[in-house]
Amino acid sequence: MPRNETIKYEVVKQDGIFELRNYDDILLASTKTNVQNRNESGFNNVFQFISGENSSNTKISMTTPVVTYQEEEILTTGFYVPSIYDGTTVPKPTSDKVFLNTIDQALFVVVTFNGAWVASNYEHYEKLLNDYIKDNNYIVTSNKYIFRYQAPYIPDHLKRNEIAFKIQDTILETK
Repeated sequence: MPRNETIKYEVVKQDGIFELRNYDDILLASTKTNVQNRNESGFNNVFQFISGENSSNTKISMTTPVVTYQEEEILTTGFYVPSIYDGTTVPKPTSDKVFLNTIDQALFVVVTFNGAWVASNYEHYEKLLNDYIKDNNYIVTSNKYIFRYQAPYIPDHLKRNEIAFKIQDTILETK
C-alpha cells in the first residue's frame, strides 16, 4: 500500500519524545464545526472535497496528518493539500462548508505519541509538552494543534499522534 504524502518539516532539535520543527507554509482544505458537537469533526466535509466535490471534479490524494485546532468554540479540521498544488492551482471547494487556508511558516514544538484518540491520552501528553515548554522557557504563539496520522480503523497501538504549538523562532538564537 503506498504511503500518503506527509507535511514536510525540518527537525531543528530532538529531545526524547519532543522535537522543535521548522515548517514552511502549510496549505489546508478545512472545515469548521462547533466544538460542543463531539460527534462531528467535519472530516466528511473535507473528505468529500478531496473525493472530487471541487471546482474541477478532481480527486485529490489523501495526505497526512489530519490537522485540527480550536479557536474559542470552533474546531477547525484540515487536510494537508498535496505539494503538487499551491494556493492558485488547487481546485476550489464547491461546498460552503470547506475552505482553503494556510498555516504560516513557523517553528513548532511537538510531542509525538502512539495510542487511542481519547481525552486521557491527549491530556497526558499535552501536560508533558506544556511542562517541556515551561522548562525550556519557550514562548508559545499559537493555539494547540493536533496532528493525526492514521485512519480510525488502524489499531490504537499503531496510531501516531502529535500535539504541537508554534513558538517564537528566536529561541534557538539565545541558547
